[in-house]
Amino acid sequence: MNINFPDDFPTKDRMFDILHKIIEKSWKNDINATDISEWLNNFTGKVYDVDTEQRLALWLLCNYTFYSSDDINHLCRVLFKKFIHDLIIRENIQIDQIEEALKQTCFSSIGSASESGGLLLYHFRQEANLSLDRFFYPTSIESTDNTIIVFIDDATLSGGTALRNFYETVEPLPHKHIYYLTIIASEEAIRKLEEKGIVVICCSQVDERNKCFSENSMAFYRYPKLLEPTKQIAEEYGKNIIEAPVKPLGYKNGEFCFGFYYNTPNNTLPIFWSKKDWMPIFPRKEKLQNARQLNFIPSKYV
Repeated sequence: MNINFPDDFPTKDRMFDILHKIIEKSWKNDINATDISEWLNNFTGKVYDVDTEQRLALWLLCNYTFYSSDDINHLCRVLFKKFIHDLIIRENIQIDQIEEALKQTCFSSIGSASESGGLLLYHFRQEANLSLDRFFYPTSIESTDNTIIVFIDDATLSGGTALRNFYETVEPLPHKHIYYLTIIASEEAIRKLEEKGIVVICCSQVDERNKCFSENSMAFYRYPKLLEPTKQIAEEYGKNIIEAPVKPLGYKNGEFCFGFYYNTPNNTLPIFWSKKDWMPIFPRKEKLQNARQLNFIPSKYV
């Protein structure tokens, strides 16, 4: 089975050329044409003919957002500037009082130091030019005298991970001013966190337009008739390469299409990152533990 492509829809060769330029100028990673071809070989004609599936898969890849190390550095600078601006307004402090305010501020990652949050925290510290004594393990925050607590994360899309990590730190600390700085946040996650009294600052707020297969998807605004066939392909292959609680289109069927140079969120389409009987193009590094296994997170936060 095949479909009729619009006349102006790019050929496979054209998309390979586009990806070559994107990788060289923007992503700046080690992916090459061979890697892309090996990933395309996953699509074997289960839904449409092989050429159609691979052409639509390439279109998704052309719409993928990859955050390089340079991108992360830049976005950490943006986050820090936004935080300082908010701090001046919210805490009603003067410019010459910023240094003193930072002495009452501690910074921490989401999750353990060995996870990606710890790596992001390193980028943030370097770009904000902050001293090491301003950074704490999440487990030691309660013992600090600091009144302003800042958590750093790369993405919060459902809000669940952030709330699970805050369960042991935010709720017992009503006297603390809590900030959550993240590169990417959804409207839903921001709402959930702000309901807990957490101030959310992000670089990019995603919505339905950023979901691959929503009616307002930016990836298919020029080719709306190709949205449903591409979704069918992603779902058919996705359901065989994931494990619960992830769904065929990502965690909570996120339908997102982005990742970071150090890891790929599980809200992103599994056809990009799964390693279960699949050759990924952006392999995801899974955690060895999850919140349920730790046996202290109430189900309402999952």
